[in-house]
Amino acid sequence: MIFPKRMKVRDVTLRDGLQNEPVFVETDQKINKIEQLIAAGFERLEVTSFVHPKWVPAMKDADELSQKLPMDHGVEYEALVPNQRGLSRFLDSKIHTALFFLSASTKHNQANLNKSTDESLLEIKDLIEETNKRGRRTIGAIATAFVCPFSGVVPYSEVERIAEFLVNNGANELGLGDTIGKATPKQVYEYCSRLAEKFPNIPIGLHLHDTYGYGLANVMAGIQAGVYLIDLAQAGLGGCPYAPGSPGNIQASRVVEFLEKQNIKTGLNLEMLKKFDGTFPQLLSDGQVVTKTV
Repeated sequence: MIFPKRMKVRDVTLRDGLQNEPVFVETDQKINKIEQLIAAGFERLEVTSFVHPKWVPAMKDADELSQKLPMDHGVEYEALVPNQRGLSRFLDSKIHTALFFLSASTKHNQANLNKSTDESLLEIKDLIEETNKRGRRTIGAIATAFVCPFSGVVPYSEVERIAEFLVNNGANELGLGDTIGKATPKQVYEYCSRLAEKFPNIPIGLHLHDTYGYGLANVMAGIQAGVYLIDLAQAGLGGCPYAPGSPGNIQASRVVEFLEKQNIKTGLNLEMLKKFDGTFPQLLSDGQVVTKTV
């Protein structure tokens, strides 16, 4: 088995952790939490989504937040960019990296983005090209890369086809999402190791949900397969608004403790993460209740 000395991690609490919640957390509160995450050792933070606020009201302050980010810590900020309008807003922001997403399952892509997977690929191609020309980093994120809530197990061949298209059109990094937490360690290992072999110069990240308790096992399967990065959320917050049964990103404190017991360092302060398990959910209690306008 492979036990690397260090594993890269990214916090996704401020975007994925909040997007599915029926509350809006004030911008200054988010900035305060970002500063706490930086103090805990995070070097990569996914902080918002440039989606239309009528679809995801919790992200309605994306423009304001992106201008208030503390920029003197060497942290790489990332944001989800759904379309051309979102890209224009991203390029006006201080955020370093654009995450372009689609689903390996066309049924989920249709529910999430109201278009087929192939239609999304054609759109993302142009978005990646424009972002790269502007000197920003790009991530091609593949949701439902293992199992779809509507059509079941997603064939590896479809994931590879999408990944190849993204890489050939300039994506600097790939991300695979176990959107509903049903991937098994065997499946995670197979898909990630085959992609790592096919694209040896492209970093691969893994976004896991712990819906059925497979999270830590899948973390280890990803590490064995050569995954470069693991997404974490404080207190296990998160979920996808368009994927039934998707609650629960893998919990930062549990993952870091799991890794450290195997002498795999993350550079994070575990005691601070354990405190976050109590303080970050308070954001939801303090937030303003909001609803979609559609």
